[in-house]
Amino acid sequence: METFNPGAGWDARELRRLIEHYRNEGIGDKEELLDFVEAFWGLRIPRARVCPEHTPPAEYLTAAFFEEVQNCVCWASRGSGKTLNGALATWLDAVFKPGCETKILGGSFEQSQKMYSHIKERFATPPFTHLVKGEMLKTLTRMQGGGSIQILTASSKSVRGPHPMKVRLDEIDEMHPEIYEAALFVPQTAKGIKAAIQIYSTMHKSYGLMHRVITDAAENGYRIFKWCIFDVMEKCEGRDCAICPLWEDCGGKAKNADGFFKIEDAITKKRLASKAAWDAEALCLMPSQEGLIYKEFDISVHVVSDPFPLDPGA
Repeated sequence: METFNPGAGWDARELRRLIEHYRNEGIGDKEELLDFVEAFWGLRIPRARVCPEHTPPAEYLTAAFFEEVQNCVCWASRGSGKTLNGALATWLDAVFKPGCETKILGGSFEQSQKMYSHIKERFATPPFTHLVKGEMLKTLTRMQGGGSIQILTASSKSVRGPHPMKVRLDEIDEMHPEIYEAALFVPQTAKGIKAAIQIYSTMHKSYGLMHRVITDAAENGYRIFKWCIFDVMEKCEGRDCAICPLWEDCGGKAKNADGFFKIEDAITKKRLASKAAWDAEALCLMPSQEGLIYKEFDISVHVVSDPFPLDPGA
């Protein structure tokens, strides 16, 4: 997703007045929220429902901001803006929900920093600088009037610290299961702000943590937001579908898209990647089987319970 300086050519005082207007009066509905993001972040979040069985990123963002959903999983393709969407949701909570505290935990410290850097960059840009209390630190930003955004390190001590309202977990397939389990106990409702665990990840490991979370999502109360490469693709115009390398997967869907992912980039990725990797990383169809001794193994087919039950009388 491309960004630009939202203050370019605008009077700084007028921008600040507009920000404070929205902070005092609130954002009325989903369209107004998306328009605000486009105006002040320079981002147009994909809104079109390209794949009927998927949810566009805009649906996640609005549901998270208006707290229509608490615990959720964004299962999304590589390069589809899932980390940026998590950063944007965190920024909106910090700006419009006084006292909101958010902790960010990635599959690695570098992954956590990636989400946090998007947030720091925006707060360092007028007209948002006045919202920050003191200096933005490497792992912590405090807000005027209360609230904070902080990176957690992947350690038991860090995860078992204070209890913010929001926890955002990025790329959990790279996360140790014990750290993930500990993170589930972190968020708590306070100050009228609902507790929430929100996850952003590609499922690229066979029978990994993300696979488990998706499989158990309904039972555990997670709502799944799922978008693939076509859900964030730029609108396809003037191309001959009959000779397009993406036709097998696209089937013309990209003609309804309104995203940012370049078609030529998608074509290149499909040509270079294995089918298993393309299916998992781009289409969100299945975890890659690369590296397994038996790629055909299916836990639902090849594992049975008590095939030879013990005879207590034997």
